[in-house]
Amino acid sequence: MASNILIKRSTGSVAPGSITFGELAITTGANGTQANAGDRLFVGDNNGAAQIVGGRYFMDMLDHVHGTLTASSSVIVDSNSKIDQWNVDDITLDANVITTSTTDADLIFRANGTGKLVIEDGQELEFGTTGDVELSFNDSDAVLDIKRVTGTPDLRIADDMKLNFGNTKDASIRYDETTSDKMQIEGADWNYGTGVLVNFADTTDASNVATAGVTFAGGIGVGATAWIKDLKVDDNTVLGTADTDTLEVNATTTFQNGVTFNGTTNISGNTSQTGSIEIDNLKLDGNVLSTINNIQELIIDPYPAGGDADGLVVIKGDLQIDGTTTTVNSASMSVNDPTIELGDPTTPVTVKTLATFAGNATVDVAVDAVEQLSVGDSITGTGIPGGTTISAINTGTKTITLSAAITADQVVGATLVTVRGADDAMDRGVKIHYNVSGTNQFGFFGYDRTGGADGAGAWTFIENATDTGTVFGVTGNRGTVLIGDLELDSDLEVQFGGTGAGTFTSNGIVYGNGTSPLQVTAEANMASPGTGNDATTSYQVLTVTSAGVPVWTNTLDGGTF
Repeated sequence: MASNILIKRSTGSVAPGSITFGELAITTGANGTQANAGDRLFVGDNNGAAQIVGGRYFMDMLDHVHGTLTASSSVIVDSNSKIDQWNVDDITLDANVITTSTTDADLIFRANGTGKLVIEDGQELEFGTTGDVELSFNDSDAVLDIKRVTGTPDLRIADDMKLNFGNTKDASIRYDETTSDKMQIEGADWNYGTGVLVNFADTTDASNVATAGVTFAGGIGVGATAWIKDLKVDDNTVLGTADTDTLEVNATTTFQNGVTFNGTTNISGNTSQTGSIEIDNLKLDGNVLSTINNIQELIIDPYPAGGDADGLVVIKGDLQIDGTTTTVNSASMSVNDPTIELGDPTTPVTVKTLATFAGNATVDVAVDAVEQLSVGDSITGTGIPGGTTISAINTGTKTITLSAAITADQVVGATLVTVRGADDAMDRGVKIHYNVSGTNQFGFFGYDRTGGADGAGAWTFIENATDTGTVFGVTGNRGTVLIGDLELDSDLEVQFGGTGAGTFTSNGIVYGNGTSPLQVTAEANMASPGTGNDATTSYQVLTVTSAGVPVWTNTLDGGTF
């Protein structure tokens, strides 16, 4: 017979006195009201008390249209999280209108204590039924905007009414209509801050003092910079009265004759020069910093006084190191990248000598380095046809021969990109050095191209390794990886704590089989329950006794109350 699951039940309207933690109970008698416990669903808590978790009484409060305010029912918002109306005491919220229910009653906005009535950034406070004037705070510009929207409204300050500044009215502006009929500025001097332009609109080009657009009866004192459109000075000119004075020229300056600088010269700002610059044994030409006079070492030292370990060199952007050896002598090295890429097949090279377009003939190109290149590597660049490869390499002259003719000159400094086109048979990983009993040795961990038992590639650790052209071999035995001494290359048998099997049916249930491999049930037929491997009748279900011993039963009954 089929299994039945029954929970505690009552036709009355009284909650169960006590039920087990997690046990369910239901009342179906009478019409459930707020005053009784009818039409309720209960679950026992960890103290054995019946807690209401649902029932018809509550579901009947949820049977109205979503988003519609319904008397004596719960509030359910619609798919837009909205309710059509909201009533709070004397206030009604309907659509975008807030009204009072009592005729002629005031609508008061009040913040508690020191709280403020806040209009958020970008929100507008409008005046006039047609929104003639808008008041809003522009947060990006940190200003209070008063905008004319429609019509021609103005902001009016009455005659003789002062616009005061400062907590104690330190300064003011007003229109004096009573006496002078002029704008009056009173109380404090005016100071124009940095960057404020004072413009006099009169454009008269003065021929003397009397005809100038702005005249000063006395001298002019300029505490900082004075700007003059055209300055003409005849005869000899002396600027400054002491060697501590400075002359700053921000405009483009042309000296028709030689210029002599005596003493230390300081240049601040941008300096543009055509051609190279040589300073001692350094040369700056274009975007290349190099040494001269056969100096073969270029040193960057951010803090010479501190020694070799002090100071910091920061390089923004990508860093490319062309050469054969990169040595790091620091005490530690930190790499923030989530991955470290080894054996990149792409190698950029730089053209060192102009290679001129020569029609259909193949061409030799001199580059800065050939150590990482191989015959057969593909090469791309401006003026190099697709599918071009390296057909020959001259390591002495650092010259590569291309398989196809170039279609444009290869100028000095141009970048060519090569991609490895042949198997280099080299391993990939990390080589570590250490000393054992006075003997220097090195190990290797990484990808050994022939390190597997079948001669194929394998990830490995070699404690004492040999290195022949970046192909690592084993001196003695390979290193031990501490996961015990167990090598799992087949299914682990039951007698060793394994399952005896390598695969199990997806979503099946594993069960014992003595000392033989564990067995597994078929997957439940979710597409057509009760057919196929599914049982049509449940004879037993698994439960436990009061002592916690697993047993089988055909009934799960919660009892009555």
